[in-house]
Amino acid sequence: MKKIQTQVLTIFMLLFLVFGAFVVFFSTRLMQEYANENQKEDLIQQSNLVLSNFNRVIEEKEDFQDLKEQALKVKEYTNQRITLIDLTGTVIYDSKIEDSSRLGDHSSREEIKAILVGESQGTAIRTSDSTKKTLYYVAQPIVDQSGKLVGVLRLAKPLAEMNQLNGQIIQSIATFSLLALVLTAGITFLVAKYIAKPIEEVMNVAKKLSNKEYHARFSGNGYGEVTKLGQTINELAESLEDQMREIAQNKERINELINHLVIGVMQLDDQGEIQIVNPAMCQIFGMASNELLGKSYVEATKSYGLSHIIEKAYRKKEIQNKEIYFYFPTERIVDANVVPIAGKIKGEMNLIVLLYDITEIRRLEKVRTDFVTNASHELRTPVTALKGFSETLLDGAMEDKGILKQFLEIMLEESTRLDLLVNDILELSKLEQKQVPINYKTVSVKDATLSVFKLVKQKAEQKNITMNLIEQDNVEIEADKDRLKQILANLIDNAVTYTRSGGTVNVILKKTEEQATITISDNGMGIPEDELNRIFERFYRVDKGRSRNSGGTGLGLSIVKYLVENFNGTIAVNSKIGLGTTFTLTFPLRHF
Repeated sequence: MKKIQTQVLTIFMLLFLVFGAFVVFFSTRLMQEYANENQKEDLIQQSNLVLSNFNRVIEEKEDFQDLKEQALKVKEYTNQRITLIDLTGTVIYDSKIEDSSRLGDHSSREEIKAILVGESQGTAIRTSDSTKKTLYYVAQPIVDQSGKLVGVLRLAKPLAEMNQLNGQIIQSIATFSLLALVLTAGITFLVAKYIAKPIEEVMNVAKKLSNKEYHARFSGNGYGEVTKLGQTINELAESLEDQMREIAQNKERINELINHLVIGVMQLDDQGEIQIVNPAMCQIFGMASNELLGKSYVEATKSYGLSHIIEKAYRKKEIQNKEIYFYFPTERIVDANVVPIAGKIKGEMNLIVLLYDITEIRRLEKVRTDFVTNASHELRTPVTALKGFSETLLDGAMEDKGILKQFLEIMLEESTRLDLLVNDILELSKLEQKQVPINYKTVSVKDATLSVFKLVKQKAEQKNITMNLIEQDNVEIEADKDRLKQILANLIDNAVTYTRSGGTVNVILKKTEEQATITISDNGMGIPEDELNRIFERFYRVDKGRSRNSGGTGLGLSIVKYLVENFNGTIAVNSKIGLGTTFTLTFPLRHF
């Protein structure tokens, strides 16, 4: 505020000094001229008064000598220099010079010459030869009774005395001007303070707004347009605050959106350095965000394919799209999109890199393709058998009752297998879409296991396989009893099927505070370690050489996996070739 006050005060004072100087100059000139004129008029009036005394003497006595005596009398009541001069220019009398004879001829003096040529009055300013002072001279004609010019009366006054008055006038004006300057400075200071304070506050508010302090407001008492300006600034501040609040909210929403996208998002600046990266992108690169921000994309991506399309986007300034394989830190397939966008600075180009992990999609596509292939293959066998036997019977084999019965038995077996296969496919489809109705209730796992043992008892006895139920805890879970029996039946039946004669199948039940665990183990042939992650795939068979006579459709473990997951449970497998296989099921004890 002091800066504005100083500026306003300086401007006002400069204007005052300029105009004041002009006023003082012209007023001094005018006062000097006025004072000079007044003194001249006063000197002329004195000369007229003295002349009236001289004219009275001339009228009464007409004696020039008496004029000297009269001059001596007049000298007593006037302090002006009196000089009497005859028509020849000779000085008869001078009140300042006793010996007037040495003054010389005055006929050539300007004021005397004016009288001698008939003018009523003569004036002049010059330096006196006798007194060496600058005098102001006034000359008047002395006439006799008849009006005839008989001499000249001259009064003189030192110009210094006249200027002394002028000096007093100038001093008075200077004193007045100084007082006016001081008063004006005080008033100007107060006015400047009054003017500057609201302006300074408006400036402070504007400065705070420029520093992003949008809560700043003008609250001072202004005047006129400054008040309107302050109100406008407040409206601007409110608008900016609302806009910045909205921008902050939008930014927060965008950040939340970006951070929760399953698509990897990365922004690169004009130099190719990473400015923004979301968690999905960090997961793809296998690095934390603080390790990526500020780095070049070449360091971060470690993928030639991605680096290539980014470089191409920078070069061509066009959107690039390509499916790229990542081999580090894990093998991934991503759909990469690189989009050029405008940067903060005009003419600068940034890039948005979008990576969509389609590894699972490609895997599911392969699974789907394999499923169609496997399903077609599995369906072809019973369909072909049914078709072949039907044609054979129609060609005449039906006349032989023995062959007819044999073929019908085979056709029944294949149609049963076909029915089981179709049912399993339909059930698996329903399980995938969670369309299978599940009736939850408290189920005793021990009872469900014993019930399954009864179903496979005959098959186990044929192979002399011992089935043991080891109940470490009384386990009860919230589940659908029939579906739980379906899970246990599939796993126990597989254990019996793929265990050599004389083997053992154990079912162990135990629980913790939060979950129940069902372990089904055998000492059969086992599963190769490299195939363990594929046994839950549809139609996948570990033993490629084994015939389908085991009765399985190849979908059992897939159905088991989906049923377990529908119960919010998990299934894990552990196996060693020649030592056996163990399936571990875990279920929450509380209803989900």
